[in-house]
Amino acid sequence: MSTHPPLERRVAADVMTRDLLTIAASESVLMAWELMCKAEVHHLPVVDDEGGFLGVVDAQTLAATWNSATPRDVRRPVTALLPHRPPAAVRPAAAVADVASAMLEADADYVPVTNEYGVLVGLITARDIIAALAGVEHDVAPRSTGMPSLYRIEPVLPSAVPARPDRGRMGPG
Repeated sequence: MSTHPPLERRVAADVMTRDLLTIAASESVLMAWELMCKAEVHHLPVVDDEGGFLGVVDAQTLAATWNSATPRDVRRPVTALLPHRPPAAVRPAAAVADVASAMLEADADYVPVTNEYGVLVGLITARDIIAALAGVEHDVAPRSTGMPSLYRIEPVLPSAVPARPDRGRMGPG
């Protein structure tokens, strides 16, 4: 049995995911795909070089815009997948009903949670709301600071292109 009040009396901070994997705006669509696959997430917040929140790339948008016929498309910046206007966000004290309304208005299955300065502090997905309704709780550690735990993974590229063995070439012998 849940020790939390009924869902209709809870707020965004109660159900939001705080520990988020993010991607830099300068990264590619391919990097977004790799991160989402490896981390097994369906929503990836995009941040600028200063950590400012720009939007969210979701798996549905990524899959719908993927074009394997033109490999250059995967090298375009992940910001090419963001909507032209930033998503509506809610504050941590917003009622869960207001969070659901924001999702419906945006026709999205997520809503970002920002503080009074517009800094991303969490993300709520439809799954988070359903889990809260079902009584399945996040393991929310007590907050020691006001900053969210945002993770940024940097790609590690080889320093040199590996040598390809010559095929069909006859060597000395």
